[in-house]
Amino acid sequence: MIMRRIIMTLSAAALLCMGAIAQRKATPAAPTSSVTPQSLLERAEASLYRTGATVVDFSTQLQDKAGRSAGSTTGKMHLQGDAFRLEYGTITAVYTAGTLTYYDSAEHTLTISKPSQDELLQINPLYFLRSRAQGFASQLEGKVGATAVVAFTPQQKSNISRVVTTFQTSNGIPTQLVFTAKDKSVLTARVAKVSPRTAYAASFFTLSAKSYPGCEVVDLR
Repeated sequence: MIMRRIIMTLSAAALLCMGAIAQRKATPAAPTSSVTPQSLLERAEASLYRTGATVVDFSTQLQDKAGRSAGSTTGKMHLQGDAFRLEYGTITAVYTAGTLTYYDSAEHTLTISKPSQDELLQINPLYFLRSRAQGFASQLEGKVGATAVVAFTPQQKSNISRVVTTFQTSNGIPTQLVFTAKDKSVLTARVAKVSPRTAYAASFFTLSAKSYPGCEVVDLR
């Protein structure tokens, strides 16, 4: 349950980053009539791979399959190229060079894993963005005022069955993402603030047991 919550929250944060980071590039707004899921992905992709880093403040709310609240949280995602660092609640998680490491201060444990491609897609949908939704079916579900709603459905095995994203049609920035898991639980993510900044040192995206004396190390690699 804890790992699934981490995966879903990381998914939300990274997807929020992929769209919110588009604010950093002054791309002329596309005419509303020409907005498609692919054009939104292309514009987000073009904005993402730039120098420096981006910090995204986000909030999430989780509901179980019966629709009952299963918790909410706020956090920060630090995004830089293929690396990211997520901080929320008792969790600090980093991903770089194929390795996911996260520390839980409540449990005083440091967990290290090599996520599969499917897990990585859920943890960090930058791969989804980089490939312009390869492996996903996308459908424009409608436009209301200045927003458009797009549904993404995986065409391969995944713990997430559907992602419904509300985009601003003027700039392609998502304002809300709703993740539905295979077990029918639902995670809703919203962006609060986006802050571009200079690049971090590589050490910012690494965690080690030396930083947490006495912690239990769980190596799942």
